[in-house]
Formats: sequence, structure tokens, C-alpha cells
Amino acid sequence: MAREIWSRNWDRMSFDEQREYRDRKLSYFIRTQLYPYSEFYRKLFDDNRIDPHRIRRVEDLRGLPFTYKADIAPGPDDPDRFRRFILQPDEELMNRYMPRLKYARRRLDRLFKGEEFVAERTHRDYWPVHIQFTTGRTGIPTPILYARQDVLRMAEAGRRVLELAGYGTLIDSMGSTVVNAMPFAPHLGFWMTSRALDRAGILSLDSGGGRGLGTQRIIYAVETMGASGIIGMPSYTYHLLRTAAAAGSDFSSVKAVIISGERISEGMKEKMAGFLEAMGARDFYIVGALGFTEGRKAFSECAPDCDTGYHIFPDMDYFELVDPETGDPVAEGEDGELVYTCLEGQGTSVVRFRTGDFVRGGLVYEPCPSCGRRVPRLGSDISRCGAVKGFSLIKLKGTLVDQGAFCTVLDGHPRVEEWQVQITKSGGDPYEVDVLDVFVAPTEGSDREELRLELESLLEHATEVKPNSIEFLPLDDLVEQLRADDCMKELHFVDKRPEL
Repeated sequence: MAREIWSRNWDRMSFDEQREYRDRKLSYFIRTQLYPYSEFYRKLFDDNRIDPHRIRRVEDLRGLPFTYKADIAPGPDDPDRFRRFILQPDEELMNRYMPRLKYARRRLDRLFKGEEFVAERTHRDYWPVHIQFTTGRTGIPTPILYARQDVLRMAEAGRRVLELAGYGTLIDSMGSTVVNAMPFAPHLGFWMTSRALDRAGILSLDSGGGRGLGTQRIIYAVETMGASGIIGMPSYTYHLLRTAAAAGSDFSSVKAVIISGERISEGMKEKMAGFLEAMGARDFYIVGALGFTEGRKAFSECAPDCDTGYHIFPDMDYFELVDPETGDPVAEGEDGELVYTCLEGQGTSVVRFRTGDFVRGGLVYEPCPSCGRRVPRLGSDISRCGAVKGFSLIKLKGTLVDQGAFCTVLDGHPRVEEWQVQITKSGGDPYEVDVLDVFVAPTEGSDREELRLELESLLEHATEVKPNSIEFLPLDDLVEQLRADDCMKELHFVDKRPEL
């Protein structure tokens, strides 16, 4: 069991069986993998005088301090901070911590098969083969690394998302084609979608979204391929469907739309459904998914009802909800902040990681009334808790951005006197794509076009989001713009996106 990557019965075990499976897997992982080979957690356990062998059940994790984004993210003072979360065995650590029977087999392999065979096997099991990025402090992206089996888990989790969306049950997978409209980037959304479709054996077009293939060509691809599914960021997918409907496109082949990366409201789903119906689609499902890079996978709602919460994979992960202020656990079904623990991993592995996501509707353990699967489910209404220990985070164009990145670039630029960032929605439509406008008061004599290009490049590099415009204003005008009638502080960040 301990060597099993995932369970084929992940959605059919009773809740008692899930708890036993989960506790055994967690205990084995903490004792034989996380504590021995994670520099961060070995120090955390030792500093808090916690014996890893005493972690026998998930409830025992409550004695362990939380892990925060600030613990992982690199910074100017420690650019390699993220490395301490990667499992990195060496001969000394394996000699000290590896289970005796496993270590004896390793010695026999060295004796009969040679040192090269043993070294290659360790390299294959632990060496990172894939990398993604999430937001870092001061705009420095945080690398999240995957070993070979981590990539397999990501692909299998993605296949399950497709299954939850109806593929193989309500939607015939044979002969289906799906358009991956996630943006080309080293991010979870694109890569999990791509690997999941490969694993599910579904023909797919990795379009790269609007900045890749382009909206008009994606619309053409959906029509000519007779695509059964579209997967993308909520705002961009809304924009895609709205544009296609306005052009009178034929999307009658579409049976599933899977959206992830931003907060998803029922109002957005209803408008998307209206666009699809206007284009001839019938009997389709719009499914939301929840993902975060540190968890290295996403979790989704299910068809046919699509509003019964995000389905968790109990053989891969453990979630708990805590009070955002006190950190105390909340009861089943109560609102709280999402805390994540991986049950197994080889690359970047986190335990008791505070995501900063606030879940309304809580975490429930009961069969899903829509699909009948017996898995834990999170409420679908999820928003940010706000600042998360050293971060002030906002979602922009589907990317989680640290506001400090703007401060680092603009405050520190020698040709910028003052600045303001404004976020709106295209056309004032709350379901459209985000619009990021930057207002700058340049120093006297600055070449504005040269400065515009330089700031555009610096901001895109620091935040992974390209401004829609950079506008120059006289210093007095911008200073006046920074002042709000009801606020004593200057407002360098103005979010004008309407509440959903």
C-alpha cells in the first residue's frame, strides 16, 4: 500500500476506509520521506520537538505549525528558500532514515547490480523533471518542482477532473476533441490540462488561449473540429463564448466547459450557458475547478448538477478548514480557510499549507447528491482571505499576483515620480476579462515611449501579467488621483472590478 501512487477505488471507498487509507499513507510519508529528505520540515519537526513517528493520523498534524507562502517564496535575502521543500535524499540521510528492509534491498542491489544501477534508481525516483511557478515575494516567482511520480499524479488528477465533468460517463470520450484554451505558461492550469487530456486519451488542441492561437482561430477550431469540450480561465472563456456568440458561431458540438483559475460565480455560469444555447449547444455541463500550484493538482465540481462542491481525492491529499484568525479547526460544514497537506510526493512537498482561500459551505463528508461519489467535498464559493503572512495577493487575469511586485518595480524606478495601478473589467462587464491600467508621472525630460516599453517589460517579468496600458500624467494630476475622499492614505492600487 505504501508504494501505491493512488487508489483505483478513490471514489468508491467508504469514509471509514478512506480515513484508514489516508492515515496509513500520511504516517508512512512523514516517517520515511518528508522528515528524512525535506530540509524545511526536518528542521520544523526538530525545532518544535515533534517526533515524526508520533504522526499516526491526520489529527496528529494539528501540533505542527502551519506552512505559509512566505516560507516557500524566494526573496532577495534568500533566493533559494524554495529548495528546502524539495525532497533531496543523499547517502547519509538514506543510511540514517530509510526503513531497514528497504535499505537492505538497496545494499543487495548495490552488491549484485552495481553502484550505477542504485544511483540511477534514486535519480529516477527523486530528481525533478518538471517545473511550474507561482507568485513570489517582491515579484520573484516561486518554483514548484515535480519528480516523475508527481507528474503522474498531476495527470491522473486531471483525468479525474475530466471524468467528473462527464467524460466516459455522460459524454462519450471516443472520438471526442477538446480545446485547451489555458494560456501558454509554466503554470498548473495549462500543464495539468495538457497532461490530463493525454492520459485520458482525448484528442486535444493546446491553443495557448487568446495570446497564443488567438480568439478568432480558437473559435474556428471549435467549429471545424466539432470540439466536445473547452477548458480555460473563467474570464477568458467567457470572453471567447461571448465573442463567438456575437459572430453567430456554431458551438452545437460542445458538451463540457471546464473553467479554473479565478473565482467562479453562478451568474457567470448562467451567462456562459446563454451564449452556448444561442450557438446551438444542448445538454452541456459547465464545471468549475479549484487548483493551486503548491498542491500540484486541481479538484473539480461534477456533472450533471455542477454545483455540489469541489470533489477531493482522498488517496492523494488531505484538507482541513481553520478559522482564519485563530487557526483553530472548524466543524464539518462550517466556513473556514483551506489548509492543504499532500499524502505523498517527491518534489516540492508541503504539509499544513495555508492557501489563503476562504471556503463558504465548508468541507463535508457525505455522498455527492449529484454523482453519488463518496469523497470529501469543498463548498464552491471560495474567495481570498486577504493578506497571507507577508503577501498582499490579488487575482489578475487568472494569475495570483503579489502587489509588492508593482511596488518593487515602480517605486524603485529612477524615472518614475509617482504611480497608480487600476484594475477594471472590459466594457464594465463583471464577467469579462480583467483590464490592468498603470498611470505614471515620469521625471522631467524622460523619453516616454522608451519608458513605456521598459516598464511594460519589467512589470510583465515581475508579475507575469502584461499591463493593458501605461498612461503618463503630470505629477500634480496623478497626486490628486491618488487621494480618495474617504481615505487618508494614497491609493496606489484601485480595484474597480464590480462585485459578483
